[in-house]
Amino acid sequence: MGEIENLRKADDEALDQVPFAETEKTGETSIKHPFDPTKIDIRPQPLTIQSIIKRLQSDPMRIKMDTEFQRKANLWSIVAQSRLIESLLVRIPLPAFYFDATEDIWLIVDGLQRVSTLKNFIIEKNFKLVGLEYLKNYEGFGWDDFPEYLKSRVEETHVTAYIINPGTPYEAKFNIFKRINTGGLVLTPQEIRHALNQGEPAKLVAELARMPEFITAMGGYVPSDRMEDRDYTTRFLSFYLDKENYEPDLDSFLNRGMAKVNSKTPAEIADIKTRFKRAMVTANQVFGKYAFRKKYEDGERRRPVNKALFECISVALALISENDHKKLIANARRIDQGLMYLSNKDADFLRSISSGTGDTLSVNRRHDKIRNLLKEIIND
Repeated sequence: MGEIENLRKADDEALDQVPFAETEKTGETSIKHPFDPTKIDIRPQPLTIQSIIKRLQSDPMRIKMDTEFQRKANLWSIVAQSRLIESLLVRIPLPAFYFDATEDIWLIVDGLQRVSTLKNFIIEKNFKLVGLEYLKNYEGFGWDDFPEYLKSRVEETHVTAYIINPGTPYEAKFNIFKRINTGGLVLTPQEIRHALNQGEPAKLVAELARMPEFITAMGGYVPSDRMEDRDYTTRFLSFYLDKENYEPDLDSFLNRGMAKVNSKTPAEIADIKTRFKRAMVTANQVFGKYAFRKKYEDGERRRPVNKALFECISVALALISENDHKKLIANARRIDQGLMYLSNKDADFLRSISSGTGDTLSVNRRHDKIRNLLKEIIND
C-alpha cells in the first residue's frame, strides 16, 4: 500500500472519532532563534490572600480578569470553590500562584480558578459554602456570615507566588505560559495567546471569529468554548501577515502573528477584515460543505475540518483581487477537482496537510500548491 493510501486509510479510520476538526500532527520542531535564558526573571514572592484581594478591588483591577478572558474563569463548581475556601479556613496550603508582572496589571499564568474563587466569594459574594468535608457547621455560610477572626484567618493566609518580572523577553512568555500552566484546567495555546495579546490583536481575532461568513464557510458552527474558533482566525491572520518568514515552532509563530496586529493602521485592519470576509464567501461558494476539509471523491461523507487546509486556502483567497474571486467562483468545479487530484495523486501535498504540518517544508509546500492551483485557473 502506497503513502497516499495509508494516509487516506488513517483519515477514514478517524472519521467517527473527531467531532469537528482533525487532530493536527504538527511534528517535532525546535525553535530556530531561542530567547536568551539569562534574561528570564522569575522570582518567588510571598503574598497574602488580602494582597490578592486588594489587587482585585482596585480601580482599575490590577489582576487581569477582563471580560474577554473572564469566560475562561469561573469554571469550577460551587463545591470546588467552597472547598478552596475550606482549605484556607483549616490552613491547608494552596499550590503556588504564577503571575506575569511585566506590567502593573498582572496576568495570571497559573491559578485563574483560585483567583476567581476568591473574587466570587469575598468580593462579589455570589455563592454560599456547600459540600464541605471538615467544617460541616459552616455549610450555607457566605463571607459576611463569618466572624471577624475567621475572616482574618483567610485574609492573613500566606501563599507562594512566582512573579515573572519586567525584563523577561516577550518571546519567552508564551513558552513560560506553556511550561508553567499546570492547573486543573490547563489553558489551550490559543487561550495563552489571547492572554498575552490583549487589546487590538485579541479584538481583531475575536471579530473575525464572529463573522457570519466564517461560521457559514466552516459548516455553520465552530466550537468556541476553548477559543477554538479564534485559533483558526489567528492562524489565518499570522500566515496572511507573515507567511514568508515562517519558522517553527507553529505555536510561537501564531503568537508572534497576533502581536503584529499592534503595528497595523486602522485602514490596514479594515482591509484584513474585508479580505477575510471575501475569502470565506468564496470558499463557501467554491467548496460548499467540503470547505477546508479533505475530499477524495465526489459524494463522500464530509470529513472534519483540516486546520492546515483552512490556513493555506484562506490565505491564498485573501491575497487575490475581487475580480479574481469572481473567476474562481465561475470555475468552482475545476478548483474542486484540482484539490481532489492533489489529495489523490500528490503524496507530498497530502503529507503537508496530514503530518508534520508545522515543518517549514510542509508549510511552504501546501501554500505553493494551493496558490498555483488558483493561479492556473485565474490565468487561464
